[in-house]
Amino acid sequence: MPLSQSLWLADAAPCADGDRDDLSLGAALSRSAAAWPDAEAVVFSCQSGVAETRWSFAELDERATRLAYALIAAGYRPGERIAIWSPNHPNWIPLQFAIARAGMVLVALNPLYRAAELDYALAAADAVAVFHDEMAGGERMRDIAETVRRKLPSLRALHHIGDDVDRMIADAAPAGPLPSVQPADLLMIQYTSGTTGRPKATLLPHGPIVTIGARSYRAWGFGPGDRVCHGFPLFHVGGSGNSTPGALANGATTLPIYIFRAGEALDILEREACTGFIGVPSMLTAMMEADPERRRDLSALRRIIVGGAAVPAPFLARCERHFGVEMLNGYGQTESCGVCATVRPGDPAERKTHSSGLALPGVALKIVDGEGRVRPCGEPGELCVDGPGRMIGYGDPEQSARAFDADGWLRTGDIATMDAEGYVAIVGRLKEMVIRGGENLYPAEIEAYLLQHPDVGEVAVIGLPDEKYGEELCAVIRPASGVAPDAEALRAWMRARVSRWKVPRYVAFVDALPVTVSGKVKKHELLPEMTRRFLETQSI
Repeated sequence: MPLSQSLWLADAAPCADGDRDDLSLGAALSRSAAAWPDAEAVVFSCQSGVAETRWSFAELDERATRLAYALIAAGYRPGERIAIWSPNHPNWIPLQFAIARAGMVLVALNPLYRAAELDYALAAADAVAVFHDEMAGGERMRDIAETVRRKLPSLRALHHIGDDVDRMIADAAPAGPLPSVQPADLLMIQYTSGTTGRPKATLLPHGPIVTIGARSYRAWGFGPGDRVCHGFPLFHVGGSGNSTPGALANGATTLPIYIFRAGEALDILEREACTGFIGVPSMLTAMMEADPERRRDLSALRRIIVGGAAVPAPFLARCERHFGVEMLNGYGQTESCGVCATVRPGDPAERKTHSSGLALPGVALKIVDGEGRVRPCGEPGELCVDGPGRMIGYGDPEQSARAFDADGWLRTGDIATMDAEGYVAIVGRLKEMVIRGGENLYPAEIEAYLLQHPDVGEVAVIGLPDEKYGEELCAVIRPASGVAPDAEALRAWMRARVSRWKVPRYVAFVDALPVTVSGKVKKHELLPEMTRRFLETQSI
């Protein structure tokens, strides 16, 4: 029956055995190793800066177990926080499972953090050890970590994620049972992207990570025999929180990208005969620009999943034409263990390009107004989530209290609509909504229109203060060809297609937009720059 209200209640049907949400991460790996012992679980290939690596499910299971014993032998105890501060090094994955099996908590850190950021993140998590790589962003990571260590008495040791981990695995002496770990136990601390300010420590448990990973990969049609390359950093929920557990829970091979480079990503897809790719829009844009004539043999590729940032319909259509495969768009947050809604294979083109899909099995969604009342279908409001993927909370209790409504639903902070069939479409962020003369304007909608212009490669729309209207729209554009179009001609093009109040008053052209590693534009960095450019000089 079609919906009249924007409320999608969770499917109460029992889960299939492979989709259970009562497993710890370590138990999920054991189950997969028993089901597919000789199949390739993890592959690193065709990448500079990292050795070729191929582990079967059984080999990964053994490495994770030996490393868990090694961590205990090194003096670390259940409940203690162990940080990984590294790009996607192969040892990231067995270390993640080892920390989980030993009953410890993984703290996932951005490898581009510098001293002040690292200090903040380690102190907030009360970390006792850091596993780091050699270099990141041209800096020696050990030097930065040593500087921070002198200020944090709780930080007991630093380990190299390559040599030290290999040595720990080789020297491990498994003896006795490992600690008992429950699905509700804290698995990892993920820091939010911080596009609007200081990142928040998000507390994610074992069971939800396993469940959402398994269900999202199953919804995308991935299973045994599939080879899925992904560009998400492993410190990001899309990497360690979804791509790794999702592939392994379903018997698929995961092929992470060490550091994203478009040419190497295409090498992996071609030479490893990948059947799937998962990444953010900026990665796909770079891959299309790296192979504009489509000379790569990607005949094995069946499906591309794109998420991590707003995905406009014109962009999805362009990708589908270029790669010649089915594009699936999903939606989620760190706080929801990565995915809570997605379109499905075989959905009509209109659904794929104009929505983020249906809720995953077991997930409930609702769209509410400022008073918490459910909105009618088609009316925008804040998207709220309930179900197995909810975070435990934030490290800060006050932030946690604000993150949930009175009924315990997670407040996403995203503005969305829901149609009569339950499909949700993301309109924008509550904090990004621009109010011009009393009219609510949603940047994501305006960005989608601008991306239909052939001269617009990437765009971010923000609001600048205005004495008369309160706010005015500003479009910051990276030209598609490197040559900026005429700003007034672009406005005229917009006026022919949308209401006049949705036409940006200010238009700026830049060589690149500032983005996080998950592909989200750092609009808080654009605001002061555009304020200086337009308001302080009073030019348009």
